[in-house]
Amino acid sequence: MPLTNQSNRFCQTPLITATTLVAIITLTGCATTKIGSRDTARAIMDQRVSVLSGSRLSSDTKSRLVQAGLDEEKCLANMPACVVTLKQADLNTDKGIYGVISELFYASAQQRQQAKTCTNPPKDLATDYAKDLVGKTDVVAPKPDEISCITAFQDDMLQSIRFSYIYLMYDILNPAVVNQQPSQLYYLPKQRDTQIQDLYYAAIDALGDRLYHQKMAENYQITRNNLRVSINGQPFTDKSASMKLISSYQINLSKFNTISRRDGFGINYVALLNSRINTAVIIDLLQHYANDTPLEERIHQSGHLPMTAVLVPKGNSIDELQKTTDFSLNIYNPYQFKSVSILNKDFALSANFSAAYGLWSQDNRLGNISYFSMFSSPYQQTQPHLFMLEPYNPNKRVIIMMHGLASSPETWIGLTNDIFNDPKLRENFQVWQIFYPTNIPMLENRHQIYDLIERTFKIVDPKQQDVASQHAVLIGHSMGGVIGRLLVSNDDLTPKVESLVANYSQMNNFSADYAAFVRHAQNKTLSDRFKLQALPQVDRAIFISSPFRGTDYADRWFTRSLRRIISLPAGFIRTVYDNLNSLFTEGVVSSNPLAQLFLENGASQLSSRSYFNQLTADVTIAPNVAVNNIIATDDKDLSNALNQLTAKAANSTTDDVSASITSLKNDNTTTTVKPATETKLYNTTSLAQAKQSLDEKKQLLESVKYGATDRVSDGIVPYNSSHLEGVESEKVLTGRHNVHTSPQAILELRRILHQQLTRYGVTQAPPDRQP
Repeated sequence: MPLTNQSNRFCQTPLITATTLVAIITLTGCATTKIGSRDTARAIMDQRVSVLSGSRLSSDTKSRLVQAGLDEEKCLANMPACVVTLKQADLNTDKGIYGVISELFYASAQQRQQAKTCTNPPKDLATDYAKDLVGKTDVVAPKPDEISCITAFQDDMLQSIRFSYIYLMYDILNPAVVNQQPSQLYYLPKQRDTQIQDLYYAAIDALGDRLYHQKMAENYQITRNNLRVSINGQPFTDKSASMKLISSYQINLSKFNTISRRDGFGINYVALLNSRINTAVIIDLLQHYANDTPLEERIHQSGHLPMTAVLVPKGNSIDELQKTTDFSLNIYNPYQFKSVSILNKDFALSANFSAAYGLWSQDNRLGNISYFSMFSSPYQQTQPHLFMLEPYNPNKRVIIMMHGLASSPETWIGLTNDIFNDPKLRENFQVWQIFYPTNIPMLENRHQIYDLIERTFKIVDPKQQDVASQHAVLIGHSMGGVIGRLLVSNDDLTPKVESLVANYSQMNNFSADYAAFVRHAQNKTLSDRFKLQALPQVDRAIFISSPFRGTDYADRWFTRSLRRIISLPAGFIRTVYDNLNSLFTEGVVSSNPLAQLFLENGASQLSSRSYFNQLTADVTIAPNVAVNNIIATDDKDLSNALNQLTAKAANSTTDDVSASITSLKNDNTTTTVKPATETKLYNTTSLAQAKQSLDEKKQLLESVKYGATDRVSDGIVPYNSSHLEGVESEKVLTGRHNVHTSPQAILELRRILHQQLTRYGVTQAPPDRQP
């Protein structure tokens, strides 16, 4: 009787002894595989486990080892023998074998990292015959530490890169095999392809930790293999040696809502230049120059550059690629290169633009300097700085961003990152961020910021003919918007200043002092501050929650207390005080309008009662500048009423809704009613209803805001102070004073920027560069 029939017979016997049962289980394989249930999501994740995501090899690699009769531990202990055995056992002749070898080399490298010695010691032999056999051969035992673990690790990673590259490029290397396939079926991207691509990137990154992450060099020697480096398709230079690479995988971008990426081939890095600006450099500048830093040294080119690397073995066939000892690490700036040629095929070049911006923000920590600068400190700043977030591009228009009180460019993280994440905006705009001391009087800030921006344009574009010098956009939040309006105005404030001084002098019988002011009215220090000039490169300004007519929030008891401890730098005070003393007697300087214009800190000038507000409340904007205004309301009662009306609109006639709007305008008390929630399913009807509801809410908000302006405020700035007549658009959003960080404000800003491109056309970028 055959053995299989015997085992079936045994399994059917109801009464057997324990000894017999053990024998059956041992000899006949009677035990069956148990099939249980498990969570679907967990099962899918288990299928995707590889040496990268777990502590075990992928199922594909394990399967190949079983087919070749190989043990995982023994395979990793002798990779050359393992590779030979795998190839001999490979009957399919497809690219899968190269993915397996790549993963095994990566696993071997991981073991090298944890090992104390990278030479395998002789195995303990169990039988006398085996020991006697070894004793009769002239085998020289390897010396411990014959090769360093670091070198072995690097070599294994390089081999992992070699074979993952062959796997990824297999179809290009074997077009005949691909064309001979009779099947016309279409396949979605394979899970294995993603795994091997991840291995390729991870191995490049791990190799870089020991090599090019630390210090760039033209060549690296790894055992018998040579790795040559090129930057943007050019030979290595001394400037390249000053660059340090940081993997985007190692940069914490958790503060970003989205990550700005471009799909394609290559691993993403950030290149740090030794000349880059950072917190330590800024503090050193402030202390060294005592706030008299030359203007050119306050214009900071980007020192944090996104880079994309591709590491390729030399060769045009699978055989050449397996044998070569020459490798090249090609590093590209994705702003300049959109594609890269590999094996005579153009591959889209990947990019991570958020990583460079995130590292720039972390490296500078400008928010800390801004807070310290508000109060007495050894490094109070009195001068603005300009930061270019990417290398100057003559074919991209400029966005100038100005933060608010006690803030910094960090406040624009959301918007800036969203610009990077919008391909059309990224290709057509470059961002310049202004960092200025918000404790300095605003007229002085406007004067210095104007000079800084004008000088920057002239440095990068002396003839002012670049696309970058045309149709620039200025965005200002809060105090940044107030100063921004002065930057796009051609008003001469001198007559109004004379009127303020005259009224003050008449009230206090200081006629002699007023006469002195009139005689010195042409003093350049004064005239430069009072005669406004609009930036010629800017023809659009976007203001967000800006108190153009001041705010009573600045006069509340707690803000007045804060205003008292906000200090002006001593050197700045001495300079201004000496100038004012030349016009007035010392006893009247402190209470004079000019003193308040030049010696009152920026926070105090935001008061609706300040002389600065009296002087600038009605400043006009140059006629060629389009203005968009974004205002926030923190009125929860108004928001609830709008929600109530929106819900009512879905089930009411237009007349009923209009009557409700009229009632809201005329009644300051609105009952808060929380609309009943209804489960909405996805279908064409629910989509149409959602669109109708959003459109009606926008119309309601536009209708209501003008009848409730006395109630609309973002908690700090009232609507009546932010509102400007004659603007291209005004958007009222639900939110607080920091509404510029909200998704709805960022959406509106993106809409406006796209409108700017539509009006003036997208820039004509130069042809894509190929290395």
